[in-house]
Amino acid sequence: MILLLWLVGGSLLGLVFLPYTGVNPSVLVDGGDVLGAMPGWGFLFFALITFVPLFVGVLLAYRWILGVKLRYLFSTVQDFRWWRVGLGFWVWLILIGGPVVISLIATPDQYRFNYQPETFIPFAIIGLLLLPIQTTAEELFFRGWILQWAGKRIGNILVLSIISGVAFSLPHLLNPEVAGDFLGAFLGYFSVGFALAWVTVRDRSLEVAIGAHLSNNLFAALVVGYEGGALPADALFVAGPIEWGTNNIVGLLVVPLFILLTRAGRPKAPKITFSDDALQAGS
Repeated sequence: MILLLWLVGGSLLGLVFLPYTGVNPSVLVDGGDVLGAMPGWGFLFFALITFVPLFVGVLLAYRWILGVKLRYLFSTVQDFRWWRVGLGFWVWLILIGGPVVISLIATPDQYRFNYQPETFIPFAIIGLLLLPIQTTAEELFFRGWILQWAGKRIGNILVLSIISGVAFSLPHLLNPEVAGDFLGAFLGYFSVGFALAWVTVRDRSLEVAIGAHLSNNLFAALVVGYEGGALPADALFVAGPIEWGTNNIVGLLVVPLFILLTRAGRPKAPKITFSDDALQAGS
């Protein structure tokens, strides 16, 4: 039901806001490549606004179908703590941004400085407003809903993280940057999904995962983007198409370091299944 609401509701919402994406009206009337006719900020707006139904749909289904209070979708052990969202945000940003900064210094010819105020400023405003909705919607669905469902049947953190990593990878394999290296792209998205699931099950909370996911997407959209990706390359710096081999080697270091460095504030209570906390609290 949630996926149907996302697909149908997202499509309808996209059509409603299509005239406000900066696309040339003649393209809408005469036909043609509508997405290609959008400016970068318009394409970003069109892509991200479709996640609003997913965000709302998960909340409604959790509250009214499962009958569980919404706070337990975000954290099943205690009140939601914003400082841990910040922890996830900054740890992930340092881990993924550090290698990029080193690469910028060592091989500047591989990057193009891309700042143009007339395109970057509206692009950045749209990103700052809507990327938090997009990333939180994905976390609520992949690490909230799916993990709590799987947690009723499986108590092993490794197995749950693998399941989440695979589930997170599959829809992202439709992105254009996957072309030419299906396995490399799968492993790249899997490693991100695995890391975010691990800290979610460990903490029985989405705090760290929400911060890290937002950090990842903001960095890719606004700071260093790459050609041929799902989003327009309107970041401050732009590189060539993503190299999945190098990306995955870095990921082998980033994932364990991220899990280790976000342990502060994790719950000390005896382990029970991630789902049982929420279901018991909501009953």
